[in-house]
Amino acid sequence: MPFTQDIVLLIFLAQFLAYTVKGLIGFGNPLISAPLLSMGLDNVVITPGTLLTDIPINAYISWKNRKKLQPLRILPLLAAVICGIIPGAFLLRVSLPWVLKTILGVVVVLLGVEMATRSRHVKATVKDTAALRLLVAFCSGVTGGLFGINMFLTAYLQRTAKDYDEFKGSICLLFFGDNLTRLVVYLIGGMINREILYFAAISAAAGLLAMLTAGWLGKYLDEKKLMKAAIVLFIAGGISIIFKSLVFHT
Repeated sequence: MPFTQDIVLLIFLAQFLAYTVKGLIGFGNPLISAPLLSMGLDNVVITPGTLLTDIPINAYISWKNRKKLQPLRILPLLAAVICGIIPGAFLLRVSLPWVLKTILGVVVVLLGVEMATRSRHVKATVKDTAALRLLVAFCSGVTGGLFGINMFLTAYLQRTAKDYDEFKGSICLLFFGDNLTRLVVYLIGGMINREILYFAAISAAAGLLAMLTAGWLGKYLDEKKLMKAAIVLFIAGGISIIFKSLVFHT
């Protein structure tokens, strides 16, 4: 696929917006970038390409919050995530692009609805059992392998983490382990090519600028309002992808 000026601009702007939001609220970049990028690119390019920028960002956030991490709790989850990544990556390689985009749209809408519901019921809790944790982590690995989106684990840890620092450290450590595993799987499967490296280079430039922008904006913007705006954006992006993929099969 040729990287025209329009495609380069789409990648840069989508990734800049996505990583700015991640810098401000700590997560959610693929939920913003994937629907936008899907307007001009296939998931087979988007998912591996975004991965290469996610690795250093998640490593940094995990290290920053390392004192809050609970290794005995996180490592079994990481193992379950890794088990889910393999079938997810396989589905990414063999499935039809428009089918993947439809699934992606549904995933984004469901996550947006869950986030909106949770924001109205802050005290809601989940019975925390080992079986539930592992099931959620496995399903999250599948969605990570397909879309680079660990939606189930993100929603689950937000409900069960003791505080926000623990959530950020835990989720980003899991993301980092997920990222490294997917990188190995994609390399073995021959899914990292020159096209993806071009995509990653553009994304890295956008990500760096986004981190600087988020650091500046964070001093002036209210986190709760940002979260509400992100939820609206997630849902709108998911609906647009579902409509386009089902109607036009693109």
